Amino acid sequence: MKKPLKDNHNELIHLLYKPLIFYFPRKLWTDLDEMWMDKKFDSVFNTVVLMQTNGDNYILDDGASNFQLLGKASVLAENIYELLDLKVKLSSEAFSFLCERYSLSVAFYKHVSNWMLEHIKDYISDFSEETLNSFKIQKVAFDEHWDYIEKHFLIPDHVVNYFDNAQLNKQDVAKIPDFITGDQLLTGGIFEKLAQPIKNKKKVLITEEEAEKYLLKTIFDLQLE
Repeated sequence: MKKPLKDNHNELIHLLYKPLIFYFPRKLWTDLDEMWMDKKFDSVFNTVVLMQTNGDNYILDDGASNFQLLGKASVLAENIYELLDLKVKLSSEAFSFLCERYSLSVAFYKHVSNWMLEHIKDYISDFSEETLNSFKIQKVAFDEHWDYIEKHFLIPDHVVNYFDNAQLNKQDVAKIPDFITGDQLLTGGIFEKLAQPIKNKKKVLITEEEAEKYLLKTIFDLQLE
């Protein structure tokens, strides 16, 4: 039976953020609302998190990360193969829509991965050379992936220019859908939940299902349905 277009899209998006290394820069949230200065959110911000290929995620604490990110380019290449197959199988209209939605998500990850690497010294007080290299590997992987799809697939101008501003700002943050529910609301639930004491030895932040709900929506109010 033919797979729904939405399922094709979701499967492509899954491979964009598995694996992923990231952090929440506190200043961007406090520029939006000073409530995020509360001490109960100290463990949430300016902390490096690693999402593994299997979807598990935890606070890195300068642990090993390169072995996860070294395969990032290969994971993204799987999406290229899938897109090429879908280009043959789908109608021109369906593929154009899928490609536009997917490329917008790639543009987002490219934008944020570049920003996180550029500003890691501003927000992470103590990080290892391996952690820094993981951010570099991730940046290069997303840059090269974007370059390929821009060259080989028809990407609308509004997608190419969507992230012209190299900086993130509070307007961007205000559009982030709720990390837990996926609703397009100011993020409250994620921080309320993460502010609770972490009992798990690996300091698990959120479940794979919760992370998927967040990242499948992408972060900047990008409608995927």
